[in-house]
Amino acid sequence: MLVDSHCHLKDSRYGKSPFEIAEESKSEGVSLFINIATSLEDSSESSKICSDIPYVYGTVGIYPHSDLGESNDVLLYGLEKIIDGNPKIVGVGECGIDISDHTPKREMEEQTKLFEMQVELAVKKGLPVIIHNRNGDDSVLEIISRYKNQELKAVAHCFSSGWDVAQKFLDLGVYLSFSGMITYPSREDLREVVAKVPDDMFLLETDSPWLPPQGHRGELNYPKYVKIVAEKVSQVKEKPYLTVASLSTTNACRLFNINL
Repeated sequence: MLVDSHCHLKDSRYGKSPFEIAEESKSEGVSLFINIATSLEDSSESSKICSDIPYVYGTVGIYPHSDLGESNDVLLYGLEKIIDGNPKIVGVGECGIDISDHTPKREMEEQTKLFEMQVELAVKKGLPVIIHNRNGDDSVLEIISRYKNQELKAVAHCFSSGWDVAQKFLDLGVYLSFSGMITYPSREDLREVVAKVPDDMFLLETDSPWLPPQGHRGELNYPKYVKIVAEKVSQVKEKPYLTVASLSTTNACRLFNINL
């Protein structure tokens, strides 16, 4: 059994429903999905998807550059209302810091406030935070470190930094989630992290429809390709595939408090 711990099941580019996309993955051994939200509207949709499909769970969250026209108070109210209305909402995010040429965008100060608000919501609700981090290692680590003694649970989604940064996240009790990027020939730095990460501190994901693994680059990514990520982790960690599948599933269910 595999868990895709971070996927976006509803995307018009698929030309298929979330149910159809998820069902296609079963033939590859993927039987549990965490559908990730990136805006208030997306959070509402995430709640609906996980209510409709028994083996899908969902999150609520505001991506650093989403919902630019809304106040943080409005966003917080909306997210909390969705959490309170659906027990299958198992996380807050993806949220965090995005330092890029994204347009339109939030400036850094506003990104920080939005991220802190969502971390505080997660702590209040006892849910893990799904961290989005693009070129923001220092800022993300500084913010997360403030909540170390508040029983914050978190995962660094689509981890893309080196082992020095990985150690700092792990020291804060943050899980590392590996995507198809670990299959790219140029990402030997990521494979070093895969090799060194403790067995109880990693998750697998696709971030579909983005970031397809090697062999599918230039195409849409699908949750079923989490099997390719698992195979690469198996190779790098020199552990049997079934062991990697079992470890990653156990870790995901522990983090998201899902009882199989």
